[in-house]
Amino acid sequence: MMEAVFRETKREITFFNTVQLDYPAHIHEDVELVYIKKGTAVAYCDGTRYMLRENSFFIAFPNQVHHYVDSSNGEYILLIVKPTSHDLLFQGRPLMSACEDPDEHTVTLFKMALDEYETDGHTPVVEACLTAFFEKLFTFYRIEKSNTTNSTVARILQYCSEHYREDIGITDIANALHISKSAVSHIFSGRLGISFSEHIHTLRLNDAVRLLKTGQYSVTEVAQMAGFPTIRTFNRVFRDQYGMSPSAFRKEAN
Repeated sequence: MMEAVFRETKREITFFNTVQLDYPAHIHEDVELVYIKKGTAVAYCDGTRYMLRENSFFIAFPNQVHHYVDSSNGEYILLIVKPTSHDLLFQGRPLMSACEDPDEHTVTLFKMALDEYETDGHTPVVEACLTAFFEKLFTFYRIEKSNTTNSTVARILQYCSEHYREDIGITDIANALHISKSAVSHIFSGRLGISFSEHIHTLRLNDAVRLLKTGQYSVTEVAQMAGFPTIRTFNRVFRDQYGMSPSAFRKEAN
């Protein structure tokens, strides 16, 4: 799961299987690829929206702000790759668009790498399959100039991840980081493609889901621990996101 704002792994490559992609906006130094095995999703990268469909791939390159929404009842495979492990492949390739319809051979190469990884871990066969896969995949992509994020965006996201349980607003971020309120608002609308409140709600919902799954806390306690100002707001936001009440979700999860 990718619940932290900054997704990093110490290994050169790591595969993850997941049934949802609704993670908050985050950045990291790794290359992040998502394969839509089943279902759909929407990805945002540096404020640009991409529709991901079955059998499509999406890549976020180092220091690009990205997040996913509207994923449900799907199957997704995430591949985290350190760019240093494939310098010749990633250097000078600021790719920012989703490939909606790669050919069957490209998908087969990716699945071969995944199967080998799940069987024997990170082996030379995995490396060979991924090298061939990326070379093939890049032929389907539109190459654009990368809009690399700056330290201000990273500081804003970090501040949100550390203080979302508190009663915070754009003014608090501006004061804490010594930047203007208009600059903070512009970063959320222009660079992240979401509003400040949407981002905070996502962080709080991720925390709430984790707490509900433990079965140790009441819905009211979860709402308070995750930072929601009222139980009414928690119920409304949760239902909008998951299509059910927090109490129903808690019952299903336990």
